[in-house]
Amino acid sequence: MVKSENNKFEVEKIIRNGLIILTLISLICSMFNFAYLFYQDNNIENINNFLLKYDFILYIDNILLYIFALSYIILGIKSKKEVSLKVSFSVFSIITTMIVLSLIVNVIAEMFGVFT
Repeated sequence: MVKSENNKFEVEKIIRNGLIILTLISLICSMFNFAYLFYQDNNIENINNFLLKYDFILYIDNILLYIFALSYIILGIKSKKEVSLKVSFSVFSIITTMIVLSLIVNVIAEMFGVFT
């Protein structure tokens, strides 16, 4: 019984650490993307080259982040320890992805009539 609990704790620890790393990568990619969009008029070839060269990182990071976040939510609910913290961290991680951030920006832009 003790060995099974230790094994579950190790899996949860690996998923948590992976989710933290993926969230940091997602935040860094989002910052580069938004910096490029904000300063598009200036000569920012370095950011553009980085985004074009490593765009596959963004896709892989987003897919892995969704998988890890959903797994962490499931493990958090099953463990019944610190459920709200685990679920809220997973939701925050999902919100940091470029897909969700783009959707949020589009919804806010539509609310204020930017695209009309």
